[in-house]
Amino acid sequence: MGTSINLTELALRFRQRPTVPTAMAEPEHKRECNPEPVKPQQTPLLMLPPEIVHQILAWLPCHTLVSLARVCRHLRDAAAEDLLWQSLLRPNIPAHDFPEHPFPSNTFRDLYITHHPYWFVPRNKIWISNDPYVGRIMLCKFDPRRGCIEGYRLLAERGPSQSMAWPHQDDVVIHTFNPSVRLWLDDPVLKLAHDPATFSSKLGWWEGEIRMLLGRPGYNTSASFFLSRDLPDDSLHPSMDVWPPRTIPDMPRVRAASADKFRARAHKPQRYGEISQTTFRMRHWSQFASGMSTYGVRIGEEVTTWSTLDPALYMPTKEKPYQGIFVGDYAGHGCEFLLIMQTDEAVSVPQHSGSSRDGQGEQDPAAIHQDLPSSPQPNANTSTPSSPSTPPRAGILASLPANSTFHDDPSIFHGAIKAVKLTGDPNVPRGQYSFIAQDIGPAGFIRNATEKPFVGARVVKSHGHVAARGFVHDEFISSQLLLISHDRLAQYWVPYGHISFYRRVDIDDLMRTTFGS
Repeated sequence: MGTSINLTELALRFRQRPTVPTAMAEPEHKRECNPEPVKPQQTPLLMLPPEIVHQILAWLPCHTLVSLARVCRHLRDAAAEDLLWQSLLRPNIPAHDFPEHPFPSNTFRDLYITHHPYWFVPRNKIWISNDPYVGRIMLCKFDPRRGCIEGYRLLAERGPSQSMAWPHQDDVVIHTFNPSVRLWLDDPVLKLAHDPATFSSKLGWWEGEIRMLLGRPGYNTSASFFLSRDLPDDSLHPSMDVWPPRTIPDMPRVRAASADKFRARAHKPQRYGEISQTTFRMRHWSQFASGMSTYGVRIGEEVTTWSTLDPALYMPTKEKPYQGIFVGDYAGHGCEFLLIMQTDEAVSVPQHSGSSRDGQGEQDPAAIHQDLPSSPQPNANTSTPSSPSTPPRAGILASLPANSTFHDDPSIFHGAIKAVKLTGDPNVPRGQYSFIAQDIGPAGFIRNATEKPFVGARVVKSHGHVAARGFVHDEFISSQLLLISHDRLAQYWVPYGHISFYRRVDIDDLMRTTFGS
C-alpha cells in the first residue's frame, strides 16, 4: 500500500480561497447595521471531486448512507446515486438473476429500501426449519419479475430402482437409488411482497410482523414473517432448546421454544444491530370468519424457526471433497436430506440420549427396530466375510469411473465424516446425527471394494444412528461407510443387512434449471 493521504490535506489541494483586499473592507458600523448572510461552511469532504466522493461512499453500509444523506443537500444527492445502491444489492442477488431495471421500483435505491432489512433471506438462500421431527428445507430467491422475495420447499422422490445381490455379502440385496429432487412451486413457503408492511404501525419494522398471503384459496390459512435476535454465547445452556441444533457447529443460535409463542419483546430485536442475519421465524394459524368480515376465530397457531447454513459447512473443497447437502434413501420413511460435514480431526461417537423426546415416556426396547431399514432376516453377525476372488488389478483400474474415490489423493483421507439430518422422521428426527465415520484415514480403513456396484470405493468404519418411534432408546450401531465418489456415498447397516445410498444435491444447478436463469 502507498502512503495514505489525509482527506483534509487532499481537500486543501482543490481548495481556492478568494481574498478580500483590506481597502475594500466595510466599516465596522456598516457591518453591524447590515450583517452579512451566513455562508455555509465548506467541509473538506465536499471539496473533493465527485468521483472521489463516490469511491468513499461505496465503502459505506446502507444505514450509514441514510445518515449521511441527512447532513446537507450535496451529500443527499451523492448518497442517492443509483450505482451505490446497485452495489449494495449485488451481494443479495446472484449475478444471473440481477435485474437490469429496478422494476417495480423506480430506482435501485427504492428497491433496496423495499426489502430492507430482509435481504439476508435471499442472500443465504438455504433455510432449514425446526418443524417437529420431519423439518423442512426451503430455497429462497428474489423474483425480479414481481420484485418480491419467495421461498419454496425442497422435495425428493425415489426414482425407478433395480434389485441386485451384493457379491461381497450374499444375503444382502442392493436396491439402486435414483432420486428426483425438485422445488414445490405450487405453494410457496415464504413470500415477502414488494413494499411489505407490518401489522401495526405502532411497532417498528424490527419488531412487527409481516402478513404473507400464502396457502390455497378457501383453506383459511394465514402466515406472518418476523425477525429474531441471536442468543449471546454466555446465555446458552445445555438444556436450552435452540435452533439450529448443536449438531451443526459454528452457527449463531436462537431459542426454538417459547411459552408465549415468541410474542415477548425479548425474542425480537430492539435495534438494527440486534437483527439476526442467520435466523427468522414464521407464524401460521387458521382463521374462520363469516362472510367478508376480517375478524373471526383464530385457532391452531404455530411458530417455526428457520436457520440458514454456513457455506463453509456444505461447500466441497479440495481438502474436504465429501462435504455437502445430500439426499438419502430411508426405506419406509422415503427420501431425507442430510448435511455431510468433513472434519480435520477424528471424532468420537456421541452417547445416546436413552429417553423420550416427545414427553410420551419410555417404550419397549423391542420396538427400537420398528420402521427401521431391515432385511427379512437381520444379520446379527457384525463381521464381514472375505470378498470373493478379485479380478486382476489392471482390470479393476480399467473399470473405475473418473470420479472414483480410488483416484483421490491419499492426503484427503483424514478426520471424520458426520451426517446430520436436515429433514427427519418419527424415529430419528431432524437435527440428529444419521451416521458418523470417526476416522476415514488409516485408523478407520477396512478395504477397497472390488465388487460391483462399489468398484474402487473406500470402505471405512462408521456408526449409524437408530431409534424407536418418538426418538426413544436411540443408539449408534456398527456400520460401514462406502465412499464411492465425491457425489455418492453408501451406508451398510451391518446388523440389519441393509444398504442406504446418498447422492449430492447441487443447489445452484437446481435453481438454475428450475427458474431458467
